[in-house]
Amino acid sequence: MPDHLPRSLSRDKIVAVGLDMVNQRGADALTMRGLAQALGVTPMAIYNHFDDKRDLLRTIADHVITSVDFDGGHSDWQRQLRHCFTALRDTCLRNPALPRLLEIEGAAPASALAPMRVAVAALDRAGLSETDSLRTFFLLVGFTLSQAAYQLRGPFPDLDPTRGPQAITLSAEWDFDAGFDHGITLITEGVIAMVKREKD
Repeated sequence: MPDHLPRSLSRDKIVAVGLDMVNQRGADALTMRGLAQALGVTPMAIYNHFDDKRDLLRTIADHVITSVDFDGGHSDWQRQLRHCFTALRDTCLRNPALPRLLEIEGAAPASALAPMRVAVAALDRAGLSETDSLRTFFLLVGFTLSQAAYQLRGPFPDLDPTRGPQAITLSAEWDFDAGFDHGITLITEGVIAMVKREKD
């Protein structure tokens, strides 16, 4: 007897429940059988919508990325960069599974290039070469993802600067927003210095 699709089952519903599961348990822990149980259907019902797990993960990642406005439409390149990577950070904080989704072979959608296009265009306006623009983009991505990951998984007692023989006295609890802003400022000021040096 064929596996009839419940009227309530749709690609959007599968993606929504799948996204919730990967955010809670991680992308590697998601199984089609487990997702089917959460949806109250058989695994075959999901395969009627998706070719395989990789296809599903790619669709989940695309759903997350396409919902984000990386291009804030700012004419000022610094404001544009800040907008782009603040949007990326906020997205990762809401969807902690996203970085891992993009690492899985075949699961990264074409939309994953959206932040790169925005950033490289902004850095081009700043006066960087194409190569340096790409290098700076990857620096910004690495900083943004690692900062978001630390915020989600921390604090790590062994790395606490307020402990140990060379403890640092902090005036208040660590402000991740201020730390992120500080990092973006350092990188953009580095871009300004590099462009100025090349012009001199």
